[in-house]
Order: sequence, then structure tokens, then C-alpha cells
Amino acid sequence: MICDNYERPTINLRVSISQRCNLKCPYCHREGETKTPSTEMSVEEIVRITRIAISLGVSRLKLTGGEPLLRPDILQIVEGIAKLQGLRDLSMTTNGTLLAPLAKPLRKCGLERINVNIPTLNTEIYRELNGGSLRAAIEGVKAAVKAGFYPVKLNMLVLRDVNDKEISKMMKFAEESEAILQLIELEPINVSSDYYQRYHYP
Repeated sequence: MICDNYERPTINLRVSISQRCNLKCPYCHREGETKTPSTEMSVEEIVRITRIAISLGVSRLKLTGGEPLLRPDILQIVEGIAKLQGLRDLSMTTNGTLLAPLAKPLRKCGLERINVNIPTLNTEIYRELNGGSLRAAIEGVKAAVKAGFYPVKLNMLVLRDVNDKEISKMMKFAEESEAILQLIELEPINVSSDYYQRYHYP
């Protein structure tokens, strides 16, 4: 069992399986990584690390990135991890734009929960923020709910004077989608101090 300095057991592990992403969000903290690695872990390496973590007391695993759904072997990764004895929860954080066709296969492979990062329901603001398709992200949310993921959580990073007036609208969308809304505070990690001071909404 791994414990921190306060003797609290470490039961959660986040595994970044790719630093590649199909969006360019200026606020992305990239799980604290400052450089994009030239190589990614193989399926076998990811499963082995997870197996070792479970042997040390970890029981809850979240797959992150980058965008984890860019991995062509994502189904093999999920399936390999889901088969490990002792794992009680397997989830993933994604921007949702590639999720719609993969939701059902991911659920079948053993993924249990999904967090989808959606900062706004305004198509133009979404495009300006990260260059992606809001419609694709929303279709991903709907597909995840339909596939049986529970809960499907919507991560809304609140930015001052950008989307802070949309919170009630996002609450309504979450309710209609049978999802859970999580309001996320901007962190001063891998963003400039000017950006943080300008957009931080406490």
C-alpha cells in the first residue's frame, strides 16, 4: 500500500496514454507535462504499470491524455486493463469529439465512466477556444449515455468573461442529457501568469 505524508492510502491513479490531441485548448495543463514525449507506452506497458499499481493498493484508474481516443489501440488498452483483478473502477477523460462511434465498443471492453470536457455550448466560442466541433462533442456525450456509461460527467472549465455566463445553460444541458455537470477552476499550471490573471474565475 502506498501512502502519502499524512498516511492516506493512494487508491487513485491517472495514466496519460498520449500527449497528442486533436484540439488546441490554450488552458490545457497537459497533466503537468511540459514537453511532448516522442514515444507512447505500448498496450503491454500500460497494462503492466496498472497491474503493478493494483498490487500496491490502487483500485481506481482514469485514462487521460492529451486525447486518449487518438490511440488506434484504445480498445485493446481498455480491455487489457479491465481484465485485471482488483480494479474497482475504470474511467476516461476525453474531449468527446471522437467518442460517438467508440462509446459502445469502449463500454463493451470494460470502460465504466466517462468525463467529457465541454467548456461552452456556443459553437463559435467553442471553435475559438480549441478549434474543434461542438456538435461532435455533444454527439459524443449522447452516445456515451446511450451506451450505458454511468455517470457521464461534463467538465466545464469556467473562464472569466468567456463562458462564466453559461453555467445555468450548461446545467440545463446536463439535466436533459442525463449527465452530471462539474465546474472546473482554471489552475496556474502550464499557462502564463497573464492568461491566468485574465481568465481565472474563482
